[in-house]
Amino acid sequence: MPEKKYTSVSPGVGQLPRTARSGRLILCEEAARDGAQGKTLLLARQRIELFRRTATVLGGHADRCLVSMVGFPGIGPEEVREISETIEGLELGYQQVVCRSIEDELLSGIDLMRGAHAGRVIFVLPTSRSMAAAMLHTSPEVAIERGLNLLRSALDHAAGEVAVDVCLADIAGADPGVVAAGANRLTAEGAEVIMLADTVGQLHLAGHRRLLGGITAELDKKVVIHTHFHNDLGLAHAFNLQALEFGHRMVGSSWLGLGERSGLGHTEELLGTLVTASDDQLSDLGTTRDALGITGWRAWNLPTTARWLAAELGLPRRVTDPFVGSGVNSISTGTPFVAPAVFQPYDAETLLGIAPRIELTHLASNRVVEAVAREHGRVLSREEVSAARTLVKAMAYASGCATVDPSQVFSDPRRSEGACA
Repeated sequence: MPEKKYTSVSPGVGQLPRTARSGRLILCEEAARDGAQGKTLLLARQRIELFRRTATVLGGHADRCLVSMVGFPGIGPEEVREISETIEGLELGYQQVVCRSIEDELLSGIDLMRGAHAGRVIFVLPTSRSMAAAMLHTSPEVAIERGLNLLRSALDHAAGEVAVDVCLADIAGADPGVVAAGANRLTAEGAEVIMLADTVGQLHLAGHRRLLGGITAELDKKVVIHTHFHNDLGLAHAFNLQALEFGHRMVGSSWLGLGERSGLGHTEELLGTLVTASDDQLSDLGTTRDALGITGWRAWNLPTTARWLAAELGLPRRVTDPFVGSGVNSISTGTPFVAPAVFQPYDAETLLGIAPRIELTHLASNRVVEAVAREHGRVLSREEVSAARTLVKAMAYASGCATVDPSQVFSDPRRSEGACA
């Protein structure tokens, strides 16, 4: 993929909160960080390529609206090396590392990010009683006090060169008032962004709405929220949309949903859902295309990026994956031929660059058989169409594979003529 040149706006300390408050969507891409907990490993060259490809989707807004979570230095020296090479080769958007609430680790993380295009660090504080006990052997209230002291130390060390954010973990098991009070105090002390992390995606939609609404209602206006929701129950994408509905504009996700356990919300699904949304649907989320910056996005790069990453990591790409699956814009049954647009929620060729195609399967109708035959230079009589359809179904069931190679039916004149006679 040719390298894309971006006009840098040198987004530094203080810029990201202003962008968030303007209403733009800020994508926090986590495949290189949380994705590591999904038993995947991206090396520096792959991280750079992934973040560059992500930037091409966001277009001209990428420098202000992409936070690349480049890694977790606490893994060890090999990870630090990959992070260093990543930030050296990545001159767009923001780059951020995640640190534990350990002062030496956090200060080292700040030093590491001084060389980044727009370096950021974020450290993690527990907010539920169970998580606070597990992580810091204390209560959530004491954890916040420790976090305030750690934040002051980090800001002094950063000296205005690296932005410092705080992650409030396990909000799903916490008191919303404790979470909001902690976010307010940390912001007042100088944290630029507060990540709200559910840590375990255990809530259903109504419970998550109550939790997020309760926290949001008590936040000071200066607090900028970055949401980070897990997909344990398959609801992370819905949670991300709920966050937009509550006015939060920084959303954490990862390509292919890579992350701990069942992963995070999928980047391709988040961006694809927004770019295909109608004005009324965006209004339901309290925003518009122009406000989010959608008009500058290049959705053609969604499927190509997902396919590239899947190939790099040796991961399967399912037929049914929204926006990027191999089944997008395909027809295998006869009814869609009557009115193709009725059976598609958006124009995949115009939006994603995926041309319509016809798949020959055990569901094949006469229309499907005729269309595939024409693609292979064959014009069949009615009797030949019926015979070919019978052959296709027999081949599918004999092999146990739904899809039949059309060349086995139509490209060999002796076989196809004999079959269709």
